[in-house]
Parts: sequence; structure tokens; C-alpha cells
Amino acid sequence: MAGTPSRRVAAVLVLAVVLATPLAVATVSAHGDHVAADSQVTGDGTVVVETVSALTPGFVVLRADDGGRPGEPLGHSYVGRTPDMTYLSSVAVGVGESVWADWSGNRTIWAVLHDDMDGNEAFDIGTDTSAAIRSRAAKTKITVRKSDGAEARVLGAQFDPQPVGDGALTVRRVDLPEAGHVAVRPVGTNATIGSQALDAGSHDNVTVGINESYVAEQSSDFRVHVVVHRDDGDGVFGPGDPPITAGDRAVGTYLTVSPDAEADDGPVINTPSATATPDPSNGTTSATATPSATDSPPIESPSGPTSGETDRPDGTAADGPGFGVAVGVLGLVLGLVTARSRRT
Repeated sequence: MAGTPSRRVAAVLVLAVVLATPLAVATVSAHGDHVAADSQVTGDGTVVVETVSALTPGFVVLRADDGGRPGEPLGHSYVGRTPDMTYLSSVAVGVGESVWADWSGNRTIWAVLHDDMDGNEAFDIGTDTSAAIRSRAAKTKITVRKSDGAEARVLGAQFDPQPVGDGALTVRRVDLPEAGHVAVRPVGTNATIGSQALDAGSHDNVTVGINESYVAEQSSDFRVHVVVHRDDGDGVFGPGDPPITAGDRAVGTYLTVSPDAEADDGPVINTPSATATPDPSNGTTSATATPSATDSPPIESPSGPTSGETDRPDGTAADGPGFGVAVGVLGLVLGLVTARSRRT
């Protein structure tokens, strides 16, 4: 590098600062700025985003679909600062009253994370830029169906894989408009490896027994699609129980599952402690479901196609190192600068 030693040191320091910015972090990994949401049914215009992770305070903004890209804003919710970085679960975002009044049936929308550029906690589409500019995981496309008051959604997404070595999977919340079932399927298949019957209403921490032989065959983490179905009247889950849909997508969520009984004790670079926000109330009574009677439910393959059985196409499940990598790079660069200065 040409120039005086002081100029060389200054140049290296500038490089170190750049590497430590959120933009560099997002380049290393899209895990820092992140939203996860899935298609759902709502009666009052409330859309619940399952998880939000942000490097800086900002907003979760619902935006119309404009030819496959986020368009005009439809509603937003401010997400402030939690220790270390922003990480929230079950963030309720309301659609504007005038927008909701004109809403009919199914509509494709985007949930997009925006930075609070001026720090005034008031969203301005012209000022508060989209975090998706630096991280594709900061936006996701879903379908929202307007109902006559009933809710249908599954909330369970999280950054860390959920261990199911004890033969059960826990779903954070399930909303059902009528009696039905929540079913678990490995992504890319129609095989059901677990199900749980539920009454109409809102249910917290729903436990679903998982086929233990299937889990035992897995040597690494795997993805599952958790979907809600209507009951056909017999109270038993089977091919006659259709999935609840929003547009052509099944109402559900995607989870990463670990076959181990305990979570990995190793360091997690970019997964801060979760701070849950209250879920919107729809006036129903919460209840915790009990596991199915069988300890190891059989693997079922319902007849006919099931809507929405593909993984999220928007990349909201990206994995990899994040802010810790940038800090490590900064420390390494500063160490080299110190050594170089001493030699000079």
C-alpha cells in the first residue's frame, strides 16, 4: 500500500469501520435483518408477523403487491430496541381502516422491514428506507384472506431449530375458525408425521406428537410445514379434512426441527434473546392442546394435493453468521493495524 504509515493506518481503520456496518453484516449474512410471516385469514385486518429481527430500530410495513414487488404501504408497526438487537415474535400489524374497508377476498401483500432513518418513530415511505436493499430476508410475500370475523393462522417460526428428541413438537400459537386439526409434514412431501385435534378458537403452545421412527431416521436438522385443516365431522384427522387456505396457499408455518433431544449448546452468533409481543386478541379462550393418544403417530399420506406445500421462495429462512463475524473481522483488522504501527 503506497503512502505514509499514518495514511496506511487510517485507510485500514476506515475499512474496519465499513466492515462493522449493518451493510457489511448483511453481506456476510442476511440473518440480521429478517422478517418471517405466512399466509393467514383475518377478520379485522390484523396481520401477525411471526418473527422480526433488526439491526436497528425500524418498522414492519405491510405493502401491496405491485407486479411481484412491494408497492404502496397498507399499514405498519414500529419495532424498537431490545437488548443487543431487535428480536420480536408475533408482531401484530394492522391494515389501514380505509384499505381494509375496500379489501375483498384474497390479496397478495408483502411484509417488509424498514429502517427508522430519522429516529422519530413515525413511518414515512419517502424517508424510512427498506432494509431489503441490503438483505433479501427483510421482506416476504404472503396471501391474506378477509373473513367475516374468524381467524386462521399458525405462529411458530423461530431462528433456532426446535429439538424433538422427546417425540413432540410445540407450536407457539394456532388460531382456528372452527374445529379442526394441525398437521405436520416434512417439506417437499405430503406425508403427515403428526397431527393434533383442536377446537375452534385460539390455542397457545400446542403440542403435536411426532412419528418417532421418522425422527430417528434423520441425521441432521430438517424442515416441516405445519398446516391447519378443517375437520370433516368425525373428529379424526384423515384425507377428508381439507386444509384451510388463503388464496392457493395453505394456512400454516415452516419450522426447522432438530432430531436431538436437546438444542446445540454451542455459541449462536446472531440469535439474541427473544422478546415476545402480545398477540392480538380475537375474543376467544386460549387453551393448551394435549398430545395425541398415540405416542408415535403413523406417517399418513392424505389423498389429493395440499396447497402451499413448498418452502418459502423469498429466502426468509436464511442461515449463517451475522454481527459476530463483523466484530471478529474488526478485531482482526485492529490487531494488524496495531502490529503495523509498532513496526513503523
